[in-house]
Amino acid sequence: MEKFQAVAKKHFYFSLGFFGLGLSFGLLYSFNLLGMFIDSEMLNPSNLRSAHISLMLYGFIPLMLSYLPFFLIVKDIGYDAKSVRLLEIYTIFWYVFLIAMTFSLLMGVKRDLAFYDFHYSLNALLAFAGVFYIASLYRYITLYEKKPLWIKVSLAFVVVAPFALLILMNPSIGQVEATISGPHGDNTLGMSLTLIPLYYLIIKYLSTSPFQARWHVCWIIPTVFYLSSVLYRSVVGPLSYEAEWFFQWLTFLYVPLLYRWFQDADIEPRSKRLLLVSIVAFLFVDIEGNLLFIESIRWVFHRNDLIVAHAHVAMGIGVLFMTLSLFGNVVKELLQGRFVFTYLFGMLGMFAVLSVSGFFQAGQISSFSLEFFWSLRSLFGLIALFSLGSFLHVNKNRNPLQQYNVLGVLADGVGGFFLFLFAGALYPLLGFSFYGTYEYIVFAFVMTTGVIHYIALKHFQYQIIITRLSVMVRFLVGSIFLALYLSSRLGIEAFGIFAFDYLFASIYLGFFYQKEKHYATL
Repeated sequence: MEKFQAVAKKHFYFSLGFFGLGLSFGLLYSFNLLGMFIDSEMLNPSNLRSAHISLMLYGFIPLMLSYLPFFLIVKDIGYDAKSVRLLEIYTIFWYVFLIAMTFSLLMGVKRDLAFYDFHYSLNALLAFAGVFYIASLYRYITLYEKKPLWIKVSLAFVVVAPFALLILMNPSIGQVEATISGPHGDNTLGMSLTLIPLYYLIIKYLSTSPFQARWHVCWIIPTVFYLSSVLYRSVVGPLSYEAEWFFQWLTFLYVPLLYRWFQDADIEPRSKRLLLVSIVAFLFVDIEGNLLFIESIRWVFHRNDLIVAHAHVAMGIGVLFMTLSLFGNVVKELLQGRFVFTYLFGMLGMFAVLSVSGFFQAGQISSFSLEFFWSLRSLFGLIALFSLGSFLHVNKNRNPLQQYNVLGVLADGVGGFFLFLFAGALYPLLGFSFYGTYEYIVFAFVMTTGVIHYIALKHFQYQIIITRLSVMVRFLVGSIFLALYLSSRLGIEAFGIFAFDYLFASIYLGFFYQKEKHYATL
């Protein structure tokens, strides 16, 4: 189990970066609402909002939740290196999807849908990643002498999921397009329904004694009615409002179901607290969502800040803490409490001010200005983002060669991404021409150099040869930009890139070349 936990922990930390990126885009979007605009295509409010929502829905949370069946399987039959290798390939392709999705959304390639805004073609990356996921799960399943029922159901689900994804999200025949005006009652039932098997598997995994689920009727009834609603919409047509309301209120059956499961399970206290936060948030959203579906209330608050607050609790607390409970005994920062309390303070504060702002927008109160509520929203969002600092640890014992690579990560990796976001506004201020085409290719090369330095940091045994590779890349790229400057094809910015790369590479030659083994052991 320890080997698999080490792999899962590694990807937990790495994918958490996408969660932090999503929070950052949300914070920048909230600043835009306050009138703090930066004249950059990448920081267009619409693009920031899409990137924020998409990273929350398709980033850290679903990726780490997809590890859930493997936690259970490894708990049952142990570690299998070949299966885990396939799982890691799946994870890498998911990272590729997230990178492609983020850059395309920031460049304005979106569909203006509430929950599925990225370009439809990117689903192919998710489906391709799913092939390796299925292969990994199938290989693990073959190691069972007698396959449990949950294993058979999980395999069937992951085989069907990629095809269902491509169909449901198809811009012509999929049902996703119909949710532009807001989810229907049966769609809400479906979204809630997807979380119930996840709660069951997490409780099963976390339980220190055999867990036997009870009160199955509470999930069977909603499942049957949801499938019938999908069939009706596909074959006959839209549901009436009364039918939608009926489907919406079926989600109340999940309240006693989750209470029963949580009470019956024997879970270690630290993980149980994380899971309790998730279940309480889920049940609150369930009850609030049903109240907001009442017709006299629904259109008063439709798509205002109260609905935004509702969504933040659903995803930012409910589903997130479901994920965190899975890693409660793996990631030490989740056991210390600092992150949990700081993050919850930020998210609950944001929920409170957005909820009050929703009543203000609906004309129910008029004591404060909207800007006041949005300012508090940004403040609490900053606190939630700040909470991720609990996962950052500064290694003060790095040798000089590692320190050189850290500078490379910051200067090129972080600096390149900063240029990607802000160059549209920064270049004109510095008097440089900015065309918004080839410059992004340059920034991609800059970020790639930062990635090379990052790999040198992560792989200590290869740090010398990888660092030398970064030096060769810098001299090559710098020489090309020098030629572009001397031929007057590019301006002074090309000379700046040349000078920076030559200087950084020269520092390596002057202080480290043929001395690496000495510095690497200090």
